[in-house]
Amino acid sequence: MIVLSATMLMGCNEEKEVQKDYAVISGTIKNPIENRKIRLYDYENQKSEIIEVDEEGRFRDTLRLESPTFFNASYSSMFPLYLSNGMELNLKFKDSAAKPEASGKGSITYNVLKKKNELAAGIFEDYKAFFSQPEDSYKKDLKQYNEDFKELIAANKEELDSNFVNKQEKSLETFNKQMDAEFERFKEINAKLAPGKPSPEFTDYINYNGGTSSLKDILGQYIYIDMWATWCGPCKYEIPFLLKLEEEYKDKDIKFVSISIDARKDEDKWRKMIEDKELTGTQLLADNEYQSQFVQDYFIQGIPRFIILDPQGNIVDYDAPRPSEPKLREVLDGLDI
Repeated sequence: MIVLSATMLMGCNEEKEVQKDYAVISGTIKNPIENRKIRLYDYENQKSEIIEVDEEGRFRDTLRLESPTFFNASYSSMFPLYLSNGMELNLKFKDSAAKPEASGKGSITYNVLKKKNELAAGIFEDYKAFFSQPEDSYKKDLKQYNEDFKELIAANKEELDSNFVNKQEKSLETFNKQMDAEFERFKEINAKLAPGKPSPEFTDYINYNGGTSSLKDILGQYIYIDMWATWCGPCKYEIPFLLKLEEEYKDKDIKFVSISIDARKDEDKWRKMIEDKELTGTQLLADNEYQSQFVQDYFIQGIPRFIILDPQGNIVDYDAPRPSEPKLREVLDGLDI
């Protein structure tokens, strides 16, 4: 009886684990980039958190969260994060360009998000091909993604908090609706921009060399069109590859045309970049940025975009490979140039 009472007394005095009102994120980056920080972006609330990284690649921060939060995180590459108070997540980057491996409290949630992204990447390996396939094949692939995703959640459900699971289930519904809308959009695109159809036209775009040019003025050869802008980072990344490509194909029957969608008020900035980067080929400035009719007719929602036309102005590929992609040379070498 005395032993029992002592045991009960000890039990009453034990402290209950208190839920922390903050999350801890820490880790290491091998060969860190000088002065580069980790950025966490909360898209839902339009807020950012910046995590400092020291010269040895170590970082540690405490975040007090009003509610569990999904972040788009980035160092050199993007990766998803879900954090809630009480988590102590450790991230290890094997190098500055890699996505991290996770351990600690919250790592299972991180790994589920990572696997989810891998599943999505699998169906989007060739984005245009995925949405351009026959409807039965599209539905079969989307159904398989849904089944794999649900199996992933079910396999880890006991380790995931209910808020995370509920949001993932709702996100799947939204994802499916977006995919169906995109499939319908591609039906329209492929009907209007199929190979062999006449290209949409543009008229009186400012020519860097003077005057204006229209599509009809530059026909007579195959044309590789680069839709870009001075403010577009991925566009500028392609520039060295494009210059090299132009040099390789300078004796072929193909013309390289770059059309900037910079604002007309930024014409001087456009001209300066052409000079600074020593850009070659035909350099044109569109008439109304993204609202230019040529841009709208090609359903361009993001740049860079590359287009190939034949000498008569018919479409060869409305969304051609980029200069940095080895596949482009296979496409060009398959033309009669």
